[in-house]
Amino acid sequence: MAGNEASDDEEMQALHPSAERIGASGTAGTVVKSFETEVPSTRKERRMVPLYQVWPSENKFFCRGILMTGGSEDCWAPNICVWTCILLPSSLFFIWVFPSLWHKGAYALPIAVLVVFSMTAFLLCATCCTDPGVVPRREVVLATGCGPELQAALGFDVLGGSSDGKEPQLNPKLKTQGYRWCRTCRIVRPPRASHCSDCDNCVLRFDHHCPFVNNCVGQRNYHFFFGFITSVMILAMLVIPSVLTYFSALNQERTVDQMSRASTSMRVALYGLAIGGVLVIVASLMSLVLWGYHVFLISTSKTTKEFQKSVPNVNEEPTLCAPRGPTLFDRWMKVDPDDLKVPNQARR
Repeated sequence: MAGNEASDDEEMQALHPSAERIGASGTAGTVVKSFETEVPSTRKERRMVPLYQVWPSENKFFCRGILMTGGSEDCWAPNICVWTCILLPSSLFFIWVFPSLWHKGAYALPIAVLVVFSMTAFLLCATCCTDPGVVPRREVVLATGCGPELQAALGFDVLGGSSDGKEPQLNPKLKTQGYRWCRTCRIVRPPRASHCSDCDNCVLRFDHHCPFVNNCVGQRNYHFFFGFITSVMILAMLVIPSVLTYFSALNQERTVDQMSRASTSMRVALYGLAIGGVLVIVASLMSLVLWGYHVFLISTSKTTKEFQKSVPNVNEEPTLCAPRGPTLFDRWMKVDPDDLKVPNQARR
């Protein structure tokens, strides 16, 4: 029996070198306690999260990453101002003018205003919350492994063949075609693309960063932007004359008598409404000028930046009717947040 126990002990030690024998050696009732070898983890478990939750630039994502807008905090006031200039006169129309015309059997103008107002609101939201054509920066490309997809979509390697993120020597032919190295994103950006300092991204066919929509205007949302300024101009032409005509047709003596009886707070509200109406009219005239300016840009196939900086349109691509193209990144792809950190040497 003792010999069998000794052989069992030797077999146990051979299978588990770290096994610990508890008790007197070679005696009956020997208890053998085996501990499995534990290899300490030298690398913490990777925490994978959707890309939109750890986006390395200034953009903000809403509705689980579906909506994407600019990240500048200074743009909220202009954006609220735009919504106010749209909603204030439209509310006056829908509350007073719309029922009056409808009851008189005049359906064309109310329906037209309703349709144009809906289009204006949709196009403004689309301009504000759509990807303008962001070219993902180097950290995003490496973290998501989307380099081959980007090369297939854009026709060149956005990393420039650089393995360490340093500026590569671009082919002189590519430079003449408008390709440039972005030192912030550390990628090669295509012709007509530019880096937006407000959103901290390179944007395809970059036109400008618009504070009134709190987003960049570029290749993928320029048609939304131009549609918005067109529809808001038409809305102003329909609503403002209608509202002014309606209120001017009221009994003026009765209106003055009612205002004289109104309380001080009511008078302040009415004067504020009048001042707001004047501002809305001024904003409408400015939108007309803005629309004419972009019609000029479209006719010359230039973006706002190209016109202001006297930069030629090297590929002679149209501004409005060119293909919109796909989104160049998957905002729902799971990534490790540590992979999106910019190395210290790249910050210098």
